[in-house]
Amino acid sequence: DVLPYVGDNVEIEISPDGTGYVTSIEKRKNFFIRPPIANVDLLLIIVAMANPSPDFLFLDKMLIQAKMAEVEAVICFNKSDLVTPDETSFAKIYTNLGYKVFTTSTYTGEGISDLKDAISGRVISVCGFSGVGKSSILNAILGNENQEVGEISRKLSRGKHTTREVSLIEYTNGSYLADTPGFSSLSLPEKITKDSLKDYFPEFENYETNCRFSDCVHISPKFCGVCEALDKGLISLSRYNNYKTLYDGLKDKKEWK
Repeated sequence: DVLPYVGDNVEIEISPDGTGYVTSIEKRKNFFIRPPIANVDLLLIIVAMANPSPDFLFLDKMLIQAKMAEVEAVICFNKSDLVTPDETSFAKIYTNLGYKVFTTSTYTGEGISDLKDAISGRVISVCGFSGVGKSSILNAILGNENQEVGEISRKLSRGKHTTREVSLIEYTNGSYLADTPGFSSLSLPEKITKDSLKDYFPEFENYETNCRFSDCVHISPKFCGVCEALDKGLISLSRYNNYKTLYDGLKDKKEWK
């Protein structure tokens, strides 16, 4: 049986006593298990620039999830007030890949207005590790302080979980924000295999034609056009290292059927 997710369109029946129950769930255009939400128009991925340190492996995993679900992803690098301009250069990696990237600070207000304009009129799932400022971003967009904001654990440099359940918040007609619980870890979708992983790194596409073998997975530099492009600085080293980390994690995984 299909369990209802936040964002589902459903039919219900109301009993005489005022209680009701779901009788059917309409076909979904997409759904995510983590975060548990359906019918998303846009995935807003929030990454802190500092306190906690940016986790690019998490970001790349979320971009893979978005690509698999055919959902547009927007990246928000938050807490820009805690770093120098030189420390924000990594944002260009993702801008160059074609993603919409915003640099924000809820302390100074930087980037909030542009971000709000970019996501209006959509159903948006807001996600990120605990402590990156999801609830603060929501408050800034909504113009209120309804969401509880957590402190960073000084001992662990990680966020305390302030969002405990997924909920949709309508802030203008047709615009919905879904705050989601913070993550302590995130696995790749079950359908991803070591051989298909490369298809979720769009920067490889232009250089795969230079690989000698059509089934090249871009791990061995021998006869590999992607590795050659990496050596020339045409592909981000940090992104490629994340690819290798994810590939190594998939090597012993049984294929999804």
